Amino acid sequence: MRTFGCVLLILLLSVTAVCQVPSSRCDAVNSPLAVCAYLTPADDSVPTKNQPAPTWASASASLFSEDSGNPSNVAPNKSANALVSTPDNAAPKRGFRWGRALFESFTLLSIEQAYVVHDDWIWVAGKYSENGIPFNHYWRDYKQSLSAWVHSGWNDGDPNMYGYVGHPIQGVAASYIYLQNDPKSENLEFSKTKAYWHSRFMATVWNAVYSTQWNLGPISEVTVEKYGTHHRSPWNTNGTWPCNTNHCYTGVGQIDIVMTPLGGLGWLIGEDFLDKNVTRRVERATPNRFLIDTTRIGLDPIRCGTNMLHGKRPWYRPRDANDINLAHQPTPLTPAVTVGSTVGQSH
Repeated sequence: MRTFGCVLLILLLSVTAVCQVPSSRCDAVNSPLAVCAYLTPADDSVPTKNQPAPTWASASASLFSEDSGNPSNVAPNKSANALVSTPDNAAPKRGFRWGRALFESFTLLSIEQAYVVHDDWIWVAGKYSENGIPFNHYWRDYKQSLSAWVHSGWNDGDPNMYGYVGHPIQGVAASYIYLQNDPKSENLEFSKTKAYWHSRFMATVWNAVYSTQWNLGPISEVTVEKYGTHHRSPWNTNGTWPCNTNHCYTGVGQIDIVMTPLGGLGWLIGEDFLDKNVTRRVERATPNRFLIDTTRIGLDPIRCGTNMLHGKRPWYRPRDANDINLAHQPTPLTPAVTVGSTVGQSH
């Protein structure tokens, strides 16, 4: 938990260093993010002293003028929130991005395995491993681990914080990897629609497959750390080993393979609810990007990590590039000049 707290603190503090810069036109009209008509930061038309700030009426007109038929005039910069830029002329694929999703899942798996290898090196290839060789007698140990898992019961010997909090967090991360690579799901927000619940169900299926691989797959905890093998002896409830009581633990159990998808689904829906009902309100209420980005990270911390796996900034949302909401426009800063008044002044 100390490591997780440090990572979360770094993500929160990173906003102050590399916080997004809103559109200059949004600054000129002092508009909240959700109601700003200009979402691209690559906007060079900064109002000067001799040039008044554009009104909301003129902003609306510019969006629906004849020149707006050219997508380059109104289309937001798709790479504005990207850590790795992509060519603008690349046509987006509408199908599920299998290659990208598998790559991001493997990256997440590698990060997690790197941590457990560092934390449990003495069993992977250290002094307590057999001959000091990783994956030595791989197939023999794998069969022993699977047999131990079948007869292990619910508890695997880890603290409850790992099973009931840590693994659901892992499940949320796997679910976000699916959602951000599915064009039909990445823009969906919390709702009672069939599309939303179907997307979260499919994300949970992806989560369950990832969880099964993490717990019992060919590159899992049991294969890397040799849990459940005859070589790694069971331990007591208090963590000491070898086990000399009636309650022995082997490091394998049904808790993780069940709690990761189910707990992850509940956590995912909770973050979706907060994003729609709290973060959205902050976006409508203020143009302050520091406050907006801090709210996004604080209420949806797991998505920050998967955003970076996806090549985006931690606080990225798909709506940043697609959501141009003119339904709740504030009062124009300068009075609009009507055609009638212009004609009257000419006489």
